[in-house]
Amino acid sequence: MLSRIALFTSALVLACGLGFAEDAKEEKTIKLVHVESGKAVAPDGSEDDATKIVVVKDEAKPAQEWVVVKDGDFVKIVHKSCKKVLDVEGVSGDEGASIILYEDKAEDNDNQRWSWVGEGAERRLKSKSSGLVLSIADDGKVVQVKLDEKDKKQLWKVVDVKR
Repeated sequence: MLSRIALFTSALVLACGLGFAEDAKEEKTIKLVHVESGKAVAPDGSEDDATKIVVVKDEAKPAQEWVVVKDGDFVKIVHKSCKKVLDVEGVSGDEGASIILYEDKAEDNDNQRWSWVGEGAERRLKSKSSGLVLSIADDGKVVQVKLDEKDKKQLWKVVDVKR
């Protein structure tokens, strides 16, 4: 019997066109776009471990390309070119903790796993480890904060990258 999260994730795949990569042949490249600003998620200047994740002008650039991979009831968001993942820095449970690019860990990886919260194409992205959601700090860095249904800065959408 599928869990509610697995059913929700399956419904999200159908509703939002969010393709999960089961193998390399089926990779679906996406951009994660901040609804309020229209900016896309990207590493801040490099693809090294611990590079901060920021939002930048939405353009057709490889730095903004990601693949969403199903991992049980959650997903990992993998950078298309370097294969590193979105990660809550230091496995922090604190509000304001930075989201970084980091090697995908085989174990103790809850800070690298995410779920979608809400309905429709615009949703919040929630950390498995902290229970906090992604937002944008004043300096443009992507951080985690407490979920606030009224805060539009917490809304994200998935945009397919057309080739």
